[in-house]
Amino acid sequence: MPGKATILGVAIIALILSFIALGFMYWQNQSLKALIAKQNEELNKLTQKLGSIEKNLASNSGKIEDIGQKVSSVASEVGSVKSSVGSVANNLQSVQSGLNNVQGSVKELSNTVKSVTAEVKSLAERLASVTSNVTLIQDQIKAVQKQVESMRYPLTLTDALGRQVTIPYKPQRIVSTAPSITEILFLVGAGSNVVGVDKFSNYPPIVKELVRNGTIKVVGGFSTLNIEAILMLKPDIVFMTTGVQERYAKELAGMGITVFVLPTRDMSDVFSDILTVGLITGHFDKALKVVEEMRNIITSTRLKVEEYLNKTGGKPVKVYYEIYPDYWTVGRTSFINDIIMLAGGVNIFENETSSYFVASPEAVIAANPDVILMNYNYGYFGTVNNLIKRITSREGWANITAIKDGRVYVFSGVAEDIMVRPGPRAALAIALMARVLYPQAFGITVVPHNINETVMQEWGIPTSLG
Repeated sequence: MPGKATILGVAIIALILSFIALGFMYWQNQSLKALIAKQNEELNKLTQKLGSIEKNLASNSGKIEDIGQKVSSVASEVGSVKSSVGSVANNLQSVQSGLNNVQGSVKELSNTVKSVTAEVKSLAERLASVTSNVTLIQDQIKAVQKQVESMRYPLTLTDALGRQVTIPYKPQRIVSTAPSITEILFLVGAGSNVVGVDKFSNYPPIVKELVRNGTIKVVGGFSTLNIEAILMLKPDIVFMTTGVQERYAKELAGMGITVFVLPTRDMSDVFSDILTVGLITGHFDKALKVVEEMRNIITSTRLKVEEYLNKTGGKPVKVYYEIYPDYWTVGRTSFINDIIMLAGGVNIFENETSSYFVASPEAVIAANPDVILMNYNYGYFGTVNNLIKRITSREGWANITAIKDGRVYVFSGVAEDIMVRPGPRAALAIALMARVLYPQAFGITVVPHNINETVMQEWGIPTSLG
């Protein structure tokens, strides 16, 4: 049994531990109070912030309501758009179906375009060749112009027969033996010096009046010239052409008459003739202006046709031009061939070296032209309808494309004159030809079978230059 001392020691220890426990509890209580106070302080701060937030929320509640309304409006629009999108989707499905159907046609068209490309390229090369010639002529003009400035009479020039012809002074009395030469003389300003013309010279209109009043004398037909009539006029110079007139030129030259023979085979010759006549007659500056006007007409026409063919991918039109019934036509060395080519067409006999020749009916059928053109020949073979019937009723010709499509045309009146005369108005012939071959390129819906001066006026083509 423990002693009293032991019991007392334990009691003291228990008492000490009790004090320690009470001290710890006190300290812990004080810490809790401090923590609670701190938490209360933080809570008060949070309460204040919450009050501020509530005030802000209260002030922004109107804005929130506005935003809510806008959101509702947008939602409504979105719904509408969704409906439209659905409709568009249906349309797209329909379009896609159509595109699928078109795809086959596009492939077929692509093959057609490929086959046409070579032909268009060929046409462009031919046009480029002629354009190059025109540009060359322009360069020659500049060179000649420099020479002209220092030239004085007497002039010695080489004519189409290769003869050296000397013009001793400015001609005062001039005889023209071809309608194209007469046109050149009057257009360059030498008309007042003309004393004689062939019986077919009818342009400009003043020529017929001067013939009627006796100021100008007629010296025979183009191929039936009257040498005596020419000699009676005592000309300072006689202008002639190659071909059937060569024998007359030699005969007159043998009599001491100054004769200058002009070439008339192609468009280059036409430009050259105008400049030469201008030089000989002392009107070179005017001749330059005429050539420039012609060049502008030809260039603008050609570019219009090129643009049309490139845009549409169309084939160049194949042309058969019958200048005289019974199959007389033109080869590549004829200026009419140049008219067809510069107008964007293809002469079916462009590979023939002869200027003019008689074609075989079988060759025309084999070439299968898209367009057939004829000269009216001043009514010698009847009306325009008679001429067209003469063509379309030929044996074996019914299946020619031009006849099946009704594209058979006759040039009459002024239109015929400008097509067959290698003179200044050949530029107008090119403009007219282009409209006959490619009417759509010029906004023309109907091409009449009789192409005359009335049609030219309707299509905005003048009947004269200058």
